[in-house]
Amino acid sequence: MRRDARTPLLSTLLILSTVLIFIVDTFTPLDVAIAVMYVVVVLLSASVWQRRGVLWTCAACLLATALSYVVTHLDVFSIAAVGRMGVSMSAIGIATFLVLRGQAATNALLAREQALRRSQAFLAGSQRISKTGSFSIKSPGGEMYWSDEAARIFGHAPEITPNIDLILTRTAPDDRVMVRAAYDRCVECLGSVDLRHRLLMADGSIKHVQVLAEPLFSRDGDCEYVGSITDVTAAVVAEQALHRSQVQLQHATRVTMLGELAASIAHEVNQPLAAISTNGEACLRWMNRPQPDLEEARYTVNAILAASARATGVIKRIRALARRSDPQHLGLDLNLLAEESVDLVRRELNNHRVALVLELEAGLPPVNGDRVQLQQVIINLLMNAIQAMHQCPAGQAVLTLRTERRADGTLWLGVTDTGPGIPPDQMPRLFEAFYSTKPDGMGMGLPICRSIMETHGGRIWAVEPEGDAPVGATIVVSLPVPEAA
Repeated sequence: MRRDARTPLLSTLLILSTVLIFIVDTFTPLDVAIAVMYVVVVLLSASVWQRRGVLWTCAACLLATALSYVVTHLDVFSIAAVGRMGVSMSAIGIATFLVLRGQAATNALLAREQALRRSQAFLAGSQRISKTGSFSIKSPGGEMYWSDEAARIFGHAPEITPNIDLILTRTAPDDRVMVRAAYDRCVECLGSVDLRHRLLMADGSIKHVQVLAEPLFSRDGDCEYVGSITDVTAAVVAEQALHRSQVQLQHATRVTMLGELAASIAHEVNQPLAAISTNGEACLRWMNRPQPDLEEARYTVNAILAASARATGVIKRIRALARRSDPQHLGLDLNLLAEESVDLVRRELNNHRVALVLELEAGLPPVNGDRVQLQQVIINLLMNAIQAMHQCPAGQAVLTLRTERRADGTLWLGVTDTGPGIPPDQMPRLFEAFYSTKPDGMGMGLPICRSIMETHGGRIWAVEPEGDAPVGATIVVSLPVPEAA
């Protein structure tokens, strides 16, 4: 029996009441069921003791009732006294049963309330840790409710009742139309909501939040949206920092690649400059003749302009590759990109005595991408193929650059060499950062190519070699074609 230490006076009163009822029932000539008063003792015991204490109280009351009957009717048997005793004991038993049921229901209710409070505390703690608040919107009235964490994300006190005007006040001006449309969607119960927008806080800072909401329907068909709002500012800032790092890494790789191509670039620029000089001298000779040949002079001037344009184009491409800037996605001709990339590595092809085969499918639709980044991918693949064939016997080094449009509508560009190939055990790691099959390689070229292709919605992979002794390797990149094309 466990007794509540806060009610010692009530416990003493119950004991005295039990004794008093026993005395009155035993030593007074009243012909009534005095023992029924024990029901009051049982009822009051529920507020003092738990289940075991109530059972002990019931047993004490039943024993006292029986003892009182034995003392008062030991010599004379009385049907009426037996009936009064039976009624009293029944009342005590029924009262005890009801008290115990009431106690069980109360304890269960208290346990549920405690569990609910614990769940609320866990939920509030989880929301604070994950920076995720919850909210609801009723349809069609648009009444809104939110959690304390949701109010904190918006910079308001928890007791403030949210509404769409309060939400729009915190929303960045450029995102208000989008947020209003999402709210109207909830009011009209038109499906789920997945939204990311910005909040302009009172101190001038900007928060990025992700909003998810789903409709719930009651049995009566009423619609209410229940959703979450998550502060994703840290993730957005990390993504932006990662993007800047990727741009810087791509730029550093391009500069390194330009250093490797310095001789080839110098050759490409020197050729048109030499042509300009030669054509200039020829033009002067045609003009200095006793009878100037204007037609020949005009021809050589046009040749000078063409060579100048070629040199200017080479310089522009070099400057574009060396410049560090954000990607600009435009409609591009994949075949033209391939030809421009080949021009920059032609010197390397000649030095390594590599024969070039161009298989460019005509009439390809334009692709949407950044010219500099895509050229970086093509040049990197061409240089890898050239370097892979440095030990090929004379006349056996062949590099094939192929473009085609596949049945699914994507554009493929493949670079194939006749080198030793890629060992099967190295294929899975080919695009891992800092992994290289070359002794002096940094292992960053192909991972950067993969990153560039993924940002363009495409992919890059190595074609699995066929046979037990593969010769050569093929790297393929694919790009999606815009729907407008």
